[in-house]
This record gives sequence, C-alpha cells and structure tokens, in this order.
Amino acid sequence: MWLIGVSKTQDKVAKVDSGELRVVSEKYNGLVRRLEVEAVVTHQGLPTPSKKSLAEALGRIYSRSPDLVVIRKVESDCGVGLSRVYAHIYDSPDRLKGFEPEHILKRKGFGV
Repeated sequence: MWLIGVSKTQDKVAKVDSGELRVVSEKYNGLVRRLEVEAVVTHQGLPTPSKKSLAEALGRIYSRSPDLVVIRKVESDCGVGLSRVYAHIYDSPDRLKGFEPEHILKRKGFGV
C-alpha cells in the first residue's frame, strides 16, 4: 500500500565511498519545499559511509548541490553491513535555513 505523496523509486542508485546507496522511498513536502528521502546503503565488510559521502551521492542522484542535502539519521545494523539513511533535500538554501535546527546549519557552514 502506498501513501499519498510517496512515489515508488526505481533505478536511483549511486556509489558511495564504502558501498552502494539505493533510494527506497521519497516524498515531496510542498509546504516546506523539500524532498524527504529514505535510502538503504549496503557496505558489506566495510565501515558505514560518512554523512558527507552520503550527501554527495544523494546530490548526484537528484542533481542538487550536496549543500542542500541534510542527512537526518543513519541507522546501522551491527554485523549486517546495511544502513538506513533518512535525508532532506531542499529546493533552496533559504528553505534549508528556515527549517533545519541551528546545530545542523552550523555543521553545514551556514551563518546563524
């Protein structure tokens, strides 16, 4: 069963420094003007990829600057080599500044 606003994703795959990232679901939030993405990264026998490399991979998939990609959470299962990634991809830097917490803005290099 599909939720309203959630699209089925196919062939949205990118290489990351220690594995492969595959988009599982995406939802466009029109009010906030951002894409909310859930992805799975496989990294058998390798460490969990960095947030920076994940943001770059999602930026490549969606043709956006990695500066507009915010990795909200990475959940790794111990010993499995599989991690679930939750990210927000904004339409503009102004929207990102308006909706992300201060600590994330500082981490991304936006003056607060």
